[in-house]
Amino acid sequence: MCTQELITKVSQIIQRDDGSEVKIVAEAIPNPPGQISDVYVLRRSNPKDDWSLCSKQPHPDWKTMSLTDYIAFGRSEMLRLVSHSEILKVSSWLGKPMSSMPQ
Repeated sequence: MCTQELITKVSQIIQRDDGSEVKIVAEAIPNPPGQISDVYVLRRSNPKDDWSLCSKQPHPDWKTMSLTDYIAFGRSEMLRLVSHSEILKVSSWLGKPMSSMPQ
C-alpha cells in the first residue's frame, strides 16, 4: 500500500497595492484523534525589508468599541492586514496530498 505525504505547512505571499507584502502561514499540528491548525501572518513594507510577525491580540478595549472603531483599529493586527477568505484559502491546503499542489 502506497501512502502519500500530506501537506502540513503551507504559506502564501500576497503583494498589496502599496508595495507592502503579507505572508500567511498555515500549519497542521498532529494531535490524535484530529489535527490542530495554526495560522500566523507576517508583514513587511517592501520586498527588501525583514518580515515581522503580526499580533493576534485585539485592542484591549475591543468589547466597548463601536462597530466602526472596532473595524478600523479594534481587530488584531493580523485581521487588519488579511481577510478571513485569504486565511481560509491558504489553510484549505492542509491535509491534502502533496501531489495536489499546483506546479
